[in-house]
Amino acid sequence: MTKIRITILLIAFLLLGLSTKAQKFSVESMKMELEDMTKPDSDRDYENLLKWAEQTKLNPKTANSPKMWYYRGLTFLKISTLNNELSAQHPDAILTALEAFQNAIETDVKNKVTRESEANLLNVAIGLYNRAYGSYQSEKYGDAYEEFDLAVPLMKYDTDGLLKRNNLTQEVLQQMMGYSAMNDGNDENAKKVFQKLIDGGTAESNIYASLARIHLNGGDTTAALKTIATGKEYNETDKTLINMELDIFLKQGRSKELIEKLSIAIADDPGNTIYYFARAISYEGLNDTEKAAADYDKILEIDPTYYDAAYNKGVMYLGKVAKIVEELDGEYKPSIIEKKETEIYAQYELAIVEFENVFDNNTEMESSDKLELAKTMKKIYARLEKMDKYKTMKDFIDNQ
Repeated sequence: MTKIRITILLIAFLLLGLSTKAQKFSVESMKMELEDMTKPDSDRDYENLLKWAEQTKLNPKTANSPKMWYYRGLTFLKISTLNNELSAQHPDAILTALEAFQNAIETDVKNKVTRESEANLLNVAIGLYNRAYGSYQSEKYGDAYEEFDLAVPLMKYDTDGLLKRNNLTQEVLQQMMGYSAMNDGNDENAKKVFQKLIDGGTAESNIYASLARIHLNGGDTTAALKTIATGKEYNETDKTLINMELDIFLKQGRSKELIEKLSIAIADDPGNTIYYFARAISYEGLNDTEKAAADYDKILEIDPTYYDAAYNKGVMYLGKVAKIVEELDGEYKPSIIEKKETEIYAQYELAIVEFENVFDNNTEMESSDKLELAKTMKKIYARLEKMDKYKTMKDFIDNQ
């Protein structure tokens, strides 16, 4: 009876030993198959590689083996690059590879596969970038954000600058994270990413502009202006940042500050009609119509087809008429009224010249806008007693 038991125990022990050897052999088999340089990746025995990868992961003897994790990672990394039916069957192969290489490094106390795992994590970073960019292009912005986020910490392994030389850096990945979050409507995540880049000293103007835009969307004008000012320290002539700052000042009615900044912008870019237009409006806000008129004239000198400048100039003169009439309120002295009438007629004469330019030459003007302008011009012609032009304008209105 004792001999029988010993024999059974011996057989069980031998079977256990064979099982362990089989598992080790599976790891070695993966190694041999994956490192066979005579085969292209498309011709490897993936059926067995996948089987061995699962067997060795489940077996207690190899479940936490650095070599098992490394070759498992290599298997799924290669599958992720195949672009065939097998890779379609394993859409998350790159994520499996990421987990495996990270586990290989974590368990590799003797540093047998750490260096190789780190090198392959750079390949994983490239795979994650391609996957994330595909998600971004497909407008799956939430997925893109998470995939770019997974790739960011892997950039620390680019010690030789291989990816950096190919314009793939941690900052590029973080930028794409920020844009993904913005497009996904997740302003809080975008804000965190962009602020981290700014705190790191990025010189990329679009980052500052994007964060400023998020602050403006949230109603925090002070934070937006602070962000723009920080960005201009790196590139004071950046047009996007300048225009954002000017737009904020314009909307806030901060005319004096706006004029100062616009004057600097004009000195740097004297042919920019938008800057002159904004400054003219600002001068109007300060009732400095002479300087406003000079800026409108400069715009028309640069671009005679900039009809908004001519129209605004005409409206400005009508505004002066309204002010004169307002000042006359309650005044009945004939001498004063006569003087003011002369001033009013002079403003009408100036206004009608600008309106005629717009009416006669602006072929792109909306018909409804042209009709409203015609009604204004008809009234001015009546006041100036230019009855031929009054009739022409009346006929135009009646035929609309």
